[in-house]
Amino acid sequence: MHRRQQTLVLFFLIFSCLTAATSAEPATSDKADKPAANAPAAGTPSADKQAADTTTADKPTPDKSTPDKAAPDKSAADKPAADKPAKESSTPAAPTYTVKREPFKIQIELDGLFESREMSEIVLHPEEWSTFPVAEAVEHGTRMKKGDVLITFDSEKIDRAIDDLRAEQRLAEVALKQAEDQLAVLEKTTPMDLEASQRAQRIAEEDQKQYLEVGRPLRIKMSEFQLKVAKQSLEYQRQELEQLEKMYKADDLTEETEEIVLKRQRDAVERAEFNAQREEVEYDQSIKYQVPRTDEQIKETAKRKTLTRDKDQVELPLALENQRLEVKKQKVQLQRSKERLKNLLADQKLMKITAPCDGYVYYGRCQRGKFTEIAAMTEALGRGDNAPPHRVLMTIVEPRPIFIHATLAEEHLQHVRKDMDGTAAPAGYPDIKLDVTVDELSKAPVAFGSFDLQLSLNAEQPPKVLMPGMACNIKLVPYSKPDALTIPTKLLITDPLDDDKHFVYLQTKDGKSEKKDVTIGKKSDKQVEILKGLSEGDKILPEPPKDDK
Repeated sequence: MHRRQQTLVLFFLIFSCLTAATSAEPATSDKADKPAANAPAAGTPSADKQAADTTTADKPTPDKSTPDKAAPDKSAADKPAADKPAKESSTPAAPTYTVKREPFKIQIELDGLFESREMSEIVLHPEEWSTFPVAEAVEHGTRMKKGDVLITFDSEKIDRAIDDLRAEQRLAEVALKQAEDQLAVLEKTTPMDLEASQRAQRIAEEDQKQYLEVGRPLRIKMSEFQLKVAKQSLEYQRQELEQLEKMYKADDLTEETEEIVLKRQRDAVERAEFNAQREEVEYDQSIKYQVPRTDEQIKETAKRKTLTRDKDQVELPLALENQRLEVKKQKVQLQRSKERLKNLLADQKLMKITAPCDGYVYYGRCQRGKFTEIAAMTEALGRGDNAPPHRVLMTIVEPRPIFIHATLAEEHLQHVRKDMDGTAAPAGYPDIKLDVTVDELSKAPVAFGSFDLQLSLNAEQPPKVLMPGMACNIKLVPYSKPDALTIPTKLLITDPLDDDKHFVYLQTKDGKSEKKDVTIGKKSDKQVEILKGLSEGDKILPEPPKDDK
């Protein structure tokens, strides 16, 4: 009885293991892919734990006297059979793509901006003046008529500068007249002064020669002779006095007349003595001082006249030339002053700028449809601010005619051509669809990898709500085919040795793979057109077989 119970327990355990293994096998239907809710797969920790719990709960205490070794061996033999189906279910069949015909097109979407064909830029191009303080300026977006005042500048400083410049011109004209008169005088006197200097030098040389050859020896001789005459006169007077004294002494009588004669003679002797002394002193002075000094003076005078002549020959022509240049300089300065006054008068007219045509006021410059300086010019055109010269302050925009400006990426150059049609939808009014045509495509890039594209609107009267500067979305379809044979771009494989060769891997009817060369046509971002090599219904593997990788 006890042995029969053990046999039943073992049979129950074997049956439980077989049931768990059978429930882990993959089903052929789609619903069989999900595991049973209450039956964990065989070979998993949960299944093993459940089997162990069942064995432990149902197994009675074994009888030591009747051991059974067959049960563990049979249970061990059944486990591989349960694990094998679970391993095969981890590699399901790979999905394929079925080749089919469907509409195919290459569509290019661009962001564009509406731009007016009639625009006039307002730019300050002053000739001389540089500060333009704003007194008043119309606001951005204002509708203006031709001749309406756009900007008024404070003209106080330029008016004062013009008045000062006119006064300076009058003084410059007077100074120029004086310089011209001085030049006229110098033109006449310079040759005369040069001749006079040359003559003075010649006279000095002649005087020096005459003095050295005649005057000096004569002067020495005259000094000697005068000294000699003075001595002779003294001697004569002494002799006459001596004779008178002898004569009057012999008479032993001295009359009053004789006394008078003797007195006079003695005075004459005294004068002769003094004259002789004086001549002797003068002779010494003449020989020792006056003649050498005269020698030096004559030589110095001649040398100075020579130097003066040389100096005049250099300086007088330079003074004349300097005066000529001064006159020329003053003429140039006066002419520049007149030109500056002319420029300032022209700049004075810029203190009030009027509209050159009808249109709307847009602050800043339009660059390929964009008005990027509105904020900067709003600040620059504030009351009291200085408007920058040589920059576009405003643009007068006539809203019609209008076209679209866009930027085309270099990768789309192969698809876009002139006269290509497309559509455009304003960003603010997406329900409006506009037919457009490519007018111009720049030959050179306007930025790295970007080209300028202009499109015209086919409608004669575009909607009034459209204004220059508004954005739009452009769609161009350079290629379309209603029944093209296409496949996803990711399934196409390029030959690593030849970029012009392409192929795919097909799945044959027997489930094998086949390499197939294809000829491609147009390509979009996700699809590629197949011209040759595939047929509708072919199945393409998503990746190359393992043996071809």
